[in-house]
Amino acid sequence: MKMETKDSEVIGLKSIIVKYILHWRLFLIVFLASFIPAVAYLILYPRTYEIMARIQIMEEQDLGGASLGMSEAMGLMRSFGLGGMAKGAVNIEDEMSLLTSNALLSEMANDLGVNVAYRRPLSFYRLYDDNPLLLTADSVTNKRLKERVKFIVRNKGGVIHVKTKSKQFGKHNFTFTSLPALISPPSGNFTLDYAPGAANLKPQDMDITFFPLSWVAEEMEEDFLIEELSKTSNVIELSCTDYERNRGLNMLDRLVCLYNEETRSYKGKEDIKTMTYLNARIDTVTASLKSVEQEIAVYKNLNTLTDVEHDVSFYVEQMRDVQVKLIELESQSHLINIMDQFVKDPLNKYSLVPALLNQESEGNPLMLYNSVLVERARVIQNSNKDNPLAINLTSQADQLRESVFSSISNVRQATSLAIGEVKSKEKALFDRMESFPDKERDFVELKRRQEIFQGLYLILLQKREETALSIDLNRERAKVLDAAFVKKKPVGPRKLYAALGMIALTLLIPIIYIFCKEQSAVLLKEYRRVKDRT
Repeated sequence: MKMETKDSEVIGLKSIIVKYILHWRLFLIVFLASFIPAVAYLILYPRTYEIMARIQIMEEQDLGGASLGMSEAMGLMRSFGLGGMAKGAVNIEDEMSLLTSNALLSEMANDLGVNVAYRRPLSFYRLYDDNPLLLTADSVTNKRLKERVKFIVRNKGGVIHVKTKSKQFGKHNFTFTSLPALISPPSGNFTLDYAPGAANLKPQDMDITFFPLSWVAEEMEEDFLIEELSKTSNVIELSCTDYERNRGLNMLDRLVCLYNEETRSYKGKEDIKTMTYLNARIDTVTASLKSVEQEIAVYKNLNTLTDVEHDVSFYVEQMRDVQVKLIELESQSHLINIMDQFVKDPLNKYSLVPALLNQESEGNPLMLYNSVLVERARVIQNSNKDNPLAINLTSQADQLRESVFSSISNVRQATSLAIGEVKSKEKALFDRMESFPDKERDFVELKRRQEIFQGLYLILLQKREETALSIDLNRERAKVLDAAFVKKKPVGPRKLYAALGMIALTLLIPIIYIFCKEQSAVLLKEYRRVKDRT
């Protein structure tokens, strides 16, 4: 029974195929006719090209900078005994999201004017290089515009007629005798002028559509392809397709340029904040140094120690190693206190911690803390604090901040213990030198304090110079490996699409026609049978 069913199905399928083959003339006619839309597609569809650029996201140690780069965060982390993370690590996904942020794409669209579509009447192609007119809007309109506005420009006998259309405010008519002209429909203030190099031409009929910048940025985010070259490199490829090659080249080049400008702006602001902080600390240390020097001068006058340096030289030679170690530890203790005050100051809650020490060790909380703050500041700069990514980064920073407090406390305790041990050694040496005058011993203590403040002053001064140099450097986070270029072969129109369209039409139209014809015949036959019965 099963074999009979299977045979009947095979026979039925063969009969259907044979039935359609008998209509081969119809398939041939449709196939020949399908050449018309295929050729029309190949001729009318604009020749579209793929434009590509390659950039390398530089690691922080390659950018230079004194205290706010990731390499300096690494140095600070190591000084606290926290190193470990690969230095200058770059989060490529974050950089890619910043490159496609709505704020950056909106600024690029505004700079190049690609949010304005210029078309000649009855044309579907947008003009770019050969556009005779230029429509711009003021900053307030660009910011507040929430819908597209159409401008129909017609030149009749030297008089320029402009009709504006918008969904919210309807239609409005304006008339001008010359350009530039201010057009002020309810949707905003626009200026119509000649494009650069077209001032000697007569105003031509144009259909212009002005889009909100956020809309254009949203479309670009979908149209632009931004992906990393590989998982082991910091190279990013940017690409887009456009039938106006210059427009695609300009968009990619300008996007990279704006990305670098925002990076320089952000890092410049942070460097200036660090300069202000370091200047304040240098002033404090300078005042303390002057105070110690005055104490030394007063002490020498009161105790008539005219050649005390010579008297103490023998003692200094014996205790040189102890003195050097103690000065180093005291300086480090002061730097730790400075950093602790900076981190705990509520005004600096989301500011990067300046790197002031240069010891190397392992660990990663402070590096992660500074890294999260860098990414948080960039995300907020390109969106706002309510962005989910910014909220997540803020939560991470708050959690890591507690770890930083604990790390600083641990380092302070370790330093205090080390200072105590060195002072114990120093006291033991003092006790063994009972013949050493008390006055000279007090003088040695004053000299040691003076050297501590001198060392601290030199460290802060060096950091200030590094920060000043960082401000002067022309740092670009995105190094251009390949400026925007047009690939040789166009990506549209595609002959494969034309061939697939022909095959689809050749198969579908005859099959649908034959099927409908058969069904019509069946219905007609059924209708006649019912009619004959009645």
